[in-house]
This record gives sequence, C-alpha cells and structure tokens, in this order.
Amino acid sequence: MNDATRWWRTYRAARARPRGRAPDSVGPPPRTAWHLARRGLLRAAFVSATVAFTAAALARIPGATPYGEPAGAPGPEPDEGATFDEMHAGHRIQGLPLRSGRAEVAVFVDGRQLDVMRRADGSYLSSVDHYESYATAREAARAAAAELGAARLAAVPVHGSHQEGAGRGVHA
Repeated sequence: MNDATRWWRTYRAARARPRGRAPDSVGPPPRTAWHLARRGLLRAAFVSATVAFTAAALARIPGATPYGEPAGAPGPEPDEGATFDEMHAGHRIQGLPLRSGRAEVAVFVDGRQLDVMRRADGSYLSSVDHYESYATAREAARAAAAELGAARLAAVPVHGSHQEGAGRGVHA
C-alpha cells in the first residue's frame, strides 16, 4: 500500500458518519402547492414587466428626431430635381421620390437602378462616381450617364435589397 492510498483511507475514515445517525437529506426540500404558485406568479410578473419595458423602449425609436432638430420638425424634403425623366449622353435617366416627405430618391439609368446616396450635407453621390458629390440626384444621374459612355450600368442589385437573389458582399 502506497502513501496516497493510506492517506485516502484515513481521510474517508475520519469523515465517516457515527452509527445510528440518520443520513443527511440529499435534495432540496419538498415543494408545496404554495411554492409552485408563487414561482409561477413571479415568472409571469417578470415576463410582463420585461415585455412592457422593452415595448416602451422600442416604441420611441421610430419617432426619434435626429440630433439638432426640434421635435415635430418634418424630415428633409426631396430636392427639386427628384422627379425627372430625360435623355442624357445617350442614356435614359429617371428619378422618382420613394416616399412623400422623405429625401430618398430612386434613380434609374436605362431601366437599371443606380445606387444613389444622400450625404449629410444634402448632396448626392452615386455608385458609378462615388468620389464626387452633386447638389441634386439629377446631377448625380447625369454624371453617371456621362461616365458610362457607351457602356451599360451593371445589373447588380442595389445594396440592401434582395431582388434577383442578391448575395452578400461588395459589388462594383
């Protein structure tokens, strides 16, 4: 018998329970009907409070005004060049406001959507020429048509849309 075995046997013998003593209870105390009902009520109260506070917090998000604007102020209006349909540099360019009262504009070159983004200063830039900014969406569409020349705009879906099974990643 080695030292480890001798130590273990001595340790177990010292921990032995005296004879005649009842074994210690192993599990938790038995649950009564009151314990179960109280637990159910507390769970229901916690869930309803969580739902109420989450709904109140999320309800404020769509109605939030941007920093620096007074509450109730309308959002930026689309510029005067938001609606157009013309030929420029051999391409048909079209522009339509997406929603009334918003500055979002959908721009098309030969029937294919051109990704146009509005910058913080109110100017626009396009995916064809994203190093230059233009005062209106019409000017951005004209510059994109001039840059394309005889080429056509690629049929890649606009970022953020899921048309034609758009995959993830950057499309140039």
